[in-house]
Amino acid sequence: MKYIPCELHCHTIHSDGDFTPKSLQEAAAGDGLSLIALTDHNTLSGTKELNNDIIPFIKGIEWTTYFGHMLVLGTKRFVDWRDAVPNNIDDKIEAVKNAGGTVGVAHPFQCGSPICTGGRWEFNVTKWENVNYIEIWHEAFHDGNTENDRALAFWTNLLDKGYHLAASYGKDWHRPQNENTLFGCTYLGIDGEINEENAIDSIKNGRMVVSVGAEFSFTVLQNNNVYNIGETISNGIAEFILNCDFDARKSHCGNKNIAYKTIKIVSNGGFIVCEADKHTERIEIDLKKNHWYRAELWGTIDGKDQPLAITSPVYAV
Repeated sequence: MKYIPCELHCHTIHSDGDFTPKSLQEAAAGDGLSLIALTDHNTLSGTKELNNDIIPFIKGIEWTTYFGHMLVLGTKRFVDWRDAVPNNIDDKIEAVKNAGGTVGVAHPFQCGSPICTGGRWEFNVTKWENVNYIEIWHEAFHDGNTENDRALAFWTNLLDKGYHLAASYGKDWHRPQNENTLFGCTYLGIDGEINEENAIDSIKNGRMVVSVGAEFSFTVLQNNNVYNIGETISNGIAEFILNCDFDARKSHCGNKNIAYKTIKIVSNGGFIVCEADKHTERIEIDLKKNHWYRAELWGTIDGKDQPLAITSPVYAV
């Protein structure tokens, strides 16, 4: 299985972006990405102009409402977003799932703007088991971007409640950006050819990692069985096999000074189970029943200590 860098939140002139679908794909290929999702606001029209010969893609849409924005990817048929309100969102999400699609919460703590009013998540979801992922990191990395801390805590709280939810990064890509700005990506664990079908399978199975650049993932070895990110495993002794490529996307980090330092295994409540040097390849852990476990790669951006990559969890039962 290969973890590939993707951008799952993109816009074109078919909504409020400056890219054409073709120029978006060309920009993504030039940025070293392996796959994108086109998620124009409330329309799929731009997906008709995408070309797999430039870069593989997922057909998607960003449901843009007064109560939140929802990323809907890979549906086999249209699901109407226009009557989505806080108290029927469970039914709407179920309709997306029945149409073969995936559901992601976009930027749950975004303040929004006059054009994109409603960016903050206010839908009354009660069936979180039908949601695939939450955009825990959004837009550029800088000191003024405080929404990411709240989104990470929001996701962690839902994991603590027993829901199996992956994490994504969203550049929310509308137009060419300053090359000195630091953006991240979502790594998807793809098994086989890079295409929409396999990417959607990766999202549905929770094989997702957010990162400022480094390729970072793990597998778990337990009783001669190998488990991937997103899977459910038994409680008890298990060994985390860590994979880190610190040079991945190194040329796409703007003018920021990034230093990778340590790896943390984190569990319920954000509790740090253990911390090890960044070059550590194997960590043995006694998994507790009804706990989740994710790996975090920590370091500094311009001297400020923070997580630089976060995997989605595995779940112990």
